[in-house]
Amino acid sequence: MYIRVTESPTSKNSKVYLIEGYRDENGKSKQRIVKRYGNLQDLLVKDPDILNKLKQEAKEMGLNEVTVELNLKQKNGTNGPDLNYGYFFLEALYEQLQLPGFFKKSADRWKKEYDLNEIVKLLVFSRIMNPASKLATLANQSNFFQPFKIEKNSVYRSLSAMNEIKEELQAYLHKGVSTSYTRDCSLVFYDVTNYYFEIDEEDEVKRVGMCKQHRKSPIVQMGLFIDSHGLPICYKLFPGNTADTSTLIPIVNEMKQRYGLGRVILTADKGLNSGKNLAYLVKHGDGYIVSQKVRGTTSGFISQVLEEDGYAYNQSKTFKIKSFLRDRKVKDEAGEEVDLHEKVVCFWSKNYDDREKHKREDLEKKLNSYLENPSKYNASNRFGLKKYLKLTHVNEETGEVEKIKPHLEFDKKKYDRDQQLDGYYVLISSEVDLPDDEIIEKYRGLWKIEESFKVMKSDLEGRPVHVRRNDRVEGHFLICFLALLFSRILELKLDHKHSVRRIQKSLKNATCRVISKGVYSLKMQDDVFHDIESVFGVSLDQDYARIEQLRGYKKEIIKKHNKN
Repeated sequence: MYIRVTESPTSKNSKVYLIEGYRDENGKSKQRIVKRYGNLQDLLVKDPDILNKLKQEAKEMGLNEVTVELNLKQKNGTNGPDLNYGYFFLEALYEQLQLPGFFKKSADRWKKEYDLNEIVKLLVFSRIMNPASKLATLANQSNFFQPFKIEKNSVYRSLSAMNEIKEELQAYLHKGVSTSYTRDCSLVFYDVTNYYFEIDEEDEVKRVGMCKQHRKSPIVQMGLFIDSHGLPICYKLFPGNTADTSTLIPIVNEMKQRYGLGRVILTADKGLNSGKNLAYLVKHGDGYIVSQKVRGTTSGFISQVLEEDGYAYNQSKTFKIKSFLRDRKVKDEAGEEVDLHEKVVCFWSKNYDDREKHKREDLEKKLNSYLENPSKYNASNRFGLKKYLKLTHVNEETGEVEKIKPHLEFDKKKYDRDQQLDGYYVLISSEVDLPDDEIIEKYRGLWKIEESFKVMKSDLEGRPVHVRRNDRVEGHFLICFLALLFSRILELKLDHKHSVRRIQKSLKNATCRVISKGVYSLKMQDDVFHDIESVFGVSLDQDYARIEQLRGYKKEIIKKHNKN
């Protein structure tokens, strides 16, 4: 091997390459690029003696006289399938969180004839890079640089085992993440979503409920906590017919006890803002920042929100904000009254107002359509209209209500009041000493958990759920939780420069193919992959690599990452 410096015909920048010689099937001597170092000028700025060092490095490789016999009549890669090596970075995270040690200690409890550690790695890595059913994952398990060898029955039995250790594993991961990424749980975000099954029959867990996708098939509810970095803390599954507000207290109680957390400020949307939930938090010394429904509340509260006095505008008059304190009583789970001392933060945004008015145009068209022809109005198309329309049957001659002719009454007063509230948003918080803008800023972090659900459902394809047994359903979601955690850690390490989807794609495309014994051709990688390499302190920017290089590359990734 030797170093070659070439000058670009279109610029004055010289490029530096590592070159390897080989012979083709006819014995003809040829050359190929093994590694691209980049612009000579950039390299010299970092180290004026870089050329001498690179030449010495090439010489020390001891490969000057070694050639590789290739059958170049065969196209690149026909000797074997694409083998993924992008998972090296996922394995580094796996090792950093000391998961092999956890599974080794846990294995004796059920004494199964399979390696749970290897199965979890396969399922998690595949869920991130190539999400698919368990059967499809098994079919592709040989498409890794170091292939897995796992039997079908072992995978399904292992899902049941994962159900047994799910709480213990989440607590173990919390400690690992807290150590490696300085987790701060003084502010946490909570939300609930659901996942559907492509089945018709219900059981004690899979129940028909308020599906986010408006499907009528059974669902399961998931409550999820994340920290201020967007990293998941823990999750819990509930039967599909469980109301969102009923999920909060059980999971908060478990999380604080199991993880030994101090005081937390919980952030959630108005769907979880119930008196019982807020009373529970206050009684246990915790705080909250939650959104408050305005429409449908008391006329007195609405008047306070709309009262112009106290609002402060920005310079462009596109945003205004005010706050006031209030005391109120709510009842806890036992029916006892609890005093809440809160700050109410009201703000109005022109952008939000414009969006609301745009939606209202469609609403008004439907209202006018039904008012002109009441017979079109029925139970199946009242969504968003029911609160403004009242259906009766009136005898036009006597005015008596009876089953003769449908008549719609329009509540204009209520409609006008709701229209006045377009663009307004209200938050309530127990943290009365926090500035208004800080309360808003903390609440806005809630988008991270909404995006996490999107990632888990779409990017990681957590739905529909293809396993039936409830213990294996739990195992499936534990794998999804781990995949979400790993994806979010990578996103955090990259300083949110790239989305989870782009990171997934880049890791998936990091493949190599055997072109001769012990020699692999590498697929050219994109900027995302190079950024991942950079944060792990490694580089494999070359067209070909020997098996020893790839093995060394993996060891280097794991070794350097575990030092950090």
